[in-house]
Amino acid sequence: MDLRQMGSPYEKKYIELIEEDRAKVTSVYHNWQQEGYEETYENVPEFCYSASFDEVKEKGFTLVPSRYIEFVNRDENIDFDTKMKSLQGELKELLAQEEKSKSDLLAVFKELGYEIEL
Repeated sequence: MDLRQMGSPYEKKYIELIEEDRAKVTSVYHNWQQEGYEETYENVPEFCYSASFDEVKEKGFTLVPSRYIEFVNRDENIDFDTKMKSLQGELKELLAQEEKSKSDLLAVFKELGYEIEL
Protein backbone atom coordinates (compact mmCIF):
# COMPACT_ATOMS: atom_id res chain seq x y z
CA MET A 1 0.00 0.00 0.00
CA ASP A 2 1.08 3.55 -0.68
CA LEU A 3 -0.71 6.02 1.58
CA ARG A 4 0.87 9.25 0.32
CA GLN A 5 -2.40 10.40 -1.28
CA MET A 6 -4.23 10.08 2.04
CA GLY A 7 -4.33 12.00 5.28
CA SER A 8 -4.36 15.62 6.31
CA PRO A 9 -1.49 17.88 7.41
CA TYR A 10 -0.52 17.57 11.06
CA GLU A 11 1.88 20.04 12.66
CA LYS A 12 4.54 21.26 10.22
CA LYS A 13 5.77 18.21 8.38
CA TYR A 14 3.53 15.31 9.32
CA ILE A 15 0.44 13.76 7.80
CA GLU A 16 -2.28 12.27 9.99
CA LEU A 17 -4.59 9.57 8.71
CA ILE A 18 -8.14 10.53 9.62
CA GLU A 19 -10.69 7.92 10.69
CA GLU A 20 -12.02 7.43 7.14
CA ASP A 21 -8.47 6.81 5.85
CA ARG A 22 -7.74 4.29 8.59
CA ALA A 23 -11.05 2.52 7.92
CA LYS A 24 -10.28 2.29 4.20
CA VAL A 25 -6.77 0.91 4.81
CA THR A 26 -7.91 -1.69 7.33
CA SER A 27 -10.83 -2.73 5.12
CA VAL A 28 -8.58 -3.24 2.09
CA TYR A 29 -6.02 -5.11 4.20
CA HIS A 30 -8.60 -7.42 5.77
CA ASN A 31 -10.26 -8.08 2.41
CA TRP A 32 -6.84 -8.99 0.98
CA GLN A 33 -6.12 -11.36 3.88
CA GLN A 34 -9.34 -13.37 3.45
CA GLU A 35 -9.60 -16.64 1.56
CA GLY A 36 -11.10 -15.92 -1.83
CA TYR A 37 -9.75 -12.38 -1.66
CA GLU A 38 -10.02 -12.20 -5.46
CA GLU A 39 -13.73 -11.49 -4.91
CA THR A 40 -13.33 -8.71 -2.31
CA TYR A 41 -9.97 -7.15 -3.17
CA GLU A 42 -8.75 -5.29 -6.26
CA ASN A 43 -5.51 -3.50 -7.12
CA VAL A 44 -5.99 0.26 -7.16
CA PRO A 45 -3.53 2.53 -9.02
CA GLU A 46 -1.58 4.80 -6.65
CA PHE A 47 -2.93 2.95 -3.60
CA CYS A 48 -2.49 -0.82 -3.44
CA TYR A 49 -1.23 -3.85 -5.30
CA SER A 50 -1.16 -7.54 -4.43
CA ALA A 51 2.19 -8.87 -5.63
CA SER A 52 2.81 -12.59 -5.98
CA PHE A 53 5.77 -14.26 -4.32
CA ASP A 54 7.42 -14.62 -7.73
CA GLU A 55 7.05 -10.90 -8.45
CA VAL A 56 8.62 -10.00 -5.11
CA LYS A 57 11.42 -12.51 -5.67
CA GLU A 58 12.03 -11.11 -9.17
CA LYS A 59 12.50 -7.63 -7.66
CA GLY A 60 15.05 -8.83 -5.11
CA PHE A 61 12.50 -9.11 -2.27
CA THR A 62 12.22 -5.34 -2.01
CA LEU A 63 8.87 -4.15 -0.69
CA VAL A 64 9.06 -0.53 -1.81
CA PRO A 65 5.52 0.32 -2.99
CA SER A 66 6.67 2.15 -6.12
CA ARG A 67 8.13 -1.11 -7.46
CA TYR A 68 4.66 -2.63 -7.70
CA ILE A 69 1.94 0.03 -7.52
CA GLU A 70 0.90 1.68 -10.78
CA PHE A 71 1.34 5.44 -10.73
CA VAL A 72 -0.51 7.86 -12.98
CA ASN A 73 1.65 10.42 -14.74
CA ARG A 74 -0.48 13.55 -14.48
CA ASP A 75 2.09 15.62 -16.38
CA GLU A 76 1.37 13.81 -19.65
CA ASN A 77 -2.00 15.52 -20.01
CA ILE A 78 -0.76 19.06 -19.37
CA ASP A 79 -0.59 21.45 -22.32
CA PHE A 80 2.75 23.12 -21.62
CA ASP A 81 2.03 26.30 -23.61
CA THR A 82 -1.33 26.86 -21.91
CA LYS A 83 0.14 26.20 -18.47
CA MET A 84 3.07 28.57 -19.07
CA LYS A 85 0.74 31.35 -20.27
CA SER A 86 -1.37 30.89 -17.15
CA LEU A 87 1.71 31.03 -14.93
CA GLN A 88 2.95 34.07 -16.86
CA GLY A 89 -0.30 35.92 -16.08
CA GLU A 90 -0.16 34.95 -12.41
CA LEU A 91 3.47 36.07 -12.14
CA LYS A 92 2.69 39.40 -13.83
CA GLU A 93 -0.07 40.02 -11.28
CA LEU A 94 2.17 39.07 -8.34
CA LEU A 95 4.97 41.34 -9.56
CA ALA A 96 2.51 44.24 -9.92
CA GLN A 97 1.26 43.65 -6.38
CA GLU A 98 4.85 43.50 -5.13
CA GLU A 99 5.64 46.83 -6.81
CA LYS A 100 2.59 48.48 -5.23
CA SER A 101 3.44 47.09 -1.78
CA LYS A 102 7.01 48.33 -2.14
CA SER A 103 5.80 51.79 -3.18
CA ASP A 104 3.33 51.94 -0.26
CA LEU A 105 6.01 50.89 2.22
CA LEU A 106 8.49 53.49 0.96
CA ALA A 107 5.78 56.17 1.23
CA VAL A 108 5.03 55.23 4.85
CA PHE A 109 8.71 55.44 5.81
CA LYS A 110 8.98 58.82 4.04
CA GLU A 111 5.94 60.14 5.97
CA LEU A 112 7.59 59.06 9.21
CA GLY A 113 10.69 61.02 8.30
CA TYR A 114 12.84 57.97 7.54
CA GLU A 115 12.93 58.06 3.76
CA ILE A 116 14.60 55.10 2.11
CA GLU A 117 16.63 55.91 -0.98
CA LEU A 118 17.02 53.07 -3.46
